Amino acid sequence: MVSTGGIDVAAFEIVDGTLSIVDLAADAAEGSRFACAVFEYLFATKRERRSVALKGGGWQPLLPGLRQRGLLVESANSGVLPSVFAEMFWQTAEIWMTSPSFAYPRRDVFDGKSEHPLRPPKPAGCVYARFIPWLSGMLSFHVASVDDLPHVHRWMNDPRVDEFWNEAGSESAHRGYLERMLADPHVIPLIGRFNEQAFSYFEIYWAKEDLIGPFCGAGDYDRGCHVIVGEEAFRGKPWFTAWLPSLLHLMFLDDPRTERIVQEPSAAHHRQLRNLQRSGFAHIRSVDLPTKRAAIMSISRQHFFSNRLWHPRIVPDEASS
Repeated sequence: MVSTGGIDVAAFEIVDGTLSIVDLAADAAEGSRFACAVFEYLFATKRERRSVALKGGGWQPLLPGLRQRGLLVESANSGVLPSVFAEMFWQTAEIWMTSPSFAYPRRDVFDGKSEHPLRPPKPAGCVYARFIPWLSGMLSFHVASVDDLPHVHRWMNDPRVDEFWNEAGSESAHRGYLERMLADPHVIPLIGRFNEQAFSYFEIYWAKEDLIGPFCGAGDYDRGCHVIVGEEAFRGKPWFTAWLPSLLHLMFLDDPRTERIVQEPSAAHHRQLRNLQRSGFAHIRSVDLPTKRAAIMSISRQHFFSNRLWHPRIVPDEASS
């Protein structure tokens, strides 16, 4: 049963992989929204569940909306039930993103170093939110602002973070750093929150105009990320398997043309390399960047969604890169 405001609006029943609507006391738009909440729960709690078949006449008012959103797979064989597939459902951006996602119109520009598509204006506020079943709470990503400086300053001076970031310094230095990231059109700095508590700093970037671009043969819409987990209480497997897949999910959803995500952790950061490989990344090569010997890691859209990598499946023990 799904409720809102204390009122029961829909009841669903799943038996042997088929999902039926037992009762629907809502219009088609609201019913579709609640059906998506059920799909998310079913696909988020069982990694082996690849699809659900929709059974019964209760689905009839919702089928046009699901079909229009590209969520419905139907067969010409009348004996085959229409189905919703996990890998397609998890590419439906509006379910997790707080503002519409679309393919920003293309215009190529040259920035003095590389030619690349003009990037869209940066968003503001919360850009992604997802309920994490194994933590029983809400993980969200928010575009950073100078108001987040106290967090960033403290985390940058954590010896465990500084070992790999080498950015320890004064608050004024970190203010300048954050202001540069906010001004850079190819980077979006984010604060990770769990149930509204800030615990991490992330930078997601367009790989083609980044330092890593020439070393990984970056495509026009490839993306990458840098990570700081600043709060000790948020390190370890349950947290890593929540924020990393969610960060990848955000980057793939943000632009449907993003086919690959890359990272360049230190080649000496062996635990992080193992964690990334267990998370679905492949080690492409090791290269000498100006600041470090780096391992180029890569994960594709097809691999992430078809293998349902939003589920926890690794045992990590390091949380900064």
